[in-house]
Amino acid sequence: MGKDDFRVSVVITSYNQKDFLIETIESVIGQTVKPYEIIIADDHSTDGSVELIREYIARHPGWIKGVFQKQNVHIPRNRNAGLQQVTGHYVSILDGDDRFLPHKIEREIEALQRYAQARCVYSDVSFIDAEGRLMGNRDEEEQPSGDVFVYVARGKFGLLRSMLIDYNLLQDVGFLDARFPKYDGFELTVRLAKRGYFVYVPEPLVEYRVHPASDSKGLKTRDRLDDLEGIYRKMVPLLSDLSAPERKDIVSAWSRQLFELHICETVERGEKGKAFLITLSSMFRGVANRNDMRNVTAWVTPDRIRKIFRRFRPRVEVERV
Repeated sequence: MGKDDFRVSVVITSYNQKDFLIETIESVIGQTVKPYEIIIADDHSTDGSVELIREYIARHPGWIKGVFQKQNVHIPRNRNAGLQQVTGHYVSILDGDDRFLPHKIEREIEALQRYAQARCVYSDVSFIDAEGRLMGNRDEEEQPSGDVFVYVARGKFGLLRSMLIDYNLLQDVGFLDARFPKYDGFELTVRLAKRGYFVYVPEPLVEYRVHPASDSKGLKTRDRLDDLEGIYRKMVPLLSDLSAPERKDIVSAWSRQLFELHICETVERGEKGKAFLITLSSMFRGVANRNDMRNVTAWVTPDRIRKIFRRFRPRVEVERV
C-alpha cells in the first residue's frame, strides 16, 4: 500500500482554546502527507472558537468538518462525538492547544509499512510552553514495539496524544470511557494494547503544550484516585492470561501508585492518623517501606515530641579514616 492508501482522519477536540486553536489546526493542514479528513469537535466553547472553526470549514468544505456540542459534555464525550464521525482507516486525536510536527502522519504510515502487524503507532512527544518554546522531550530512550500490553498496563500514561490508531480496532474495543474523564486516554490505550500490536517511532511527532490553563494542571488528588481506582478494577480481568511474574509486576506497580496517592490525599486533608494507618497497613502488604513510615511518622509527630527525642538521641563520634 502507498501513503495515499492509508486514509488518516484527525479528530481535534476544542474547548475555549481559541488562542492556540489556529496553530493546532494549521499543524494538521500543513502535514507532509495530508490527512483524509479533519474533524473538529467543540465542547460548547464561548470564546469565539466556534466561529473560528466555522471559518475553517467554509474554507475547506468537505475536508474539515465540525461537531458542535449544544452544552458542555466534557472531554471523553466530546472526543467520542468526533470519533463517531470518522470515515478513514486510521485516526489520531489532537487537543486544541497542542500541535502535530510536520512529518507526523508521514512517519506513522512509514512505521505501519515496516511493521505490517501493528494496529497502532506511537512516538516520542515534545513539551512546549504557552509561547511554543521547546521545554524538552518525554522519552529518554527508545520504547517497545509489538505486544506492549504489560508495558502500558504498569502505568504508562500519555501515549494517546502521540498515537495513530486503526479505526476498526478502535471500534472493536470501544471508544473512550466517560467514567474516567481524567485518564480516559490511558484507559483506552490499555484496551487497545490488549487487542493489537503497537510500533514505536523514536522521534517526537507531537508537541504537547504545558500552560496554566491546561486541563491536567487542575487535577486534584481525589480526582486522580477516583479515576485510577476505577480503571484498575476494570483492568484486573485483562490480566488473567498473563504469566504470574507479569501479573505481580503490574499489581505491584499499581499498589505502589495508589498508596502514594492515598498518602498525598491524607496530607492535603491534614488527616495524620489516617496517613499513619494507611502506611502501616501498606507495610504489612509489602507496598510501603521503612522510609515511607519514617516520613509519615515525622509528619504526624508533634514538633515538641520530636525535640524531646532529639535531646536524648545518643551521640556517636565517628572517626574519619
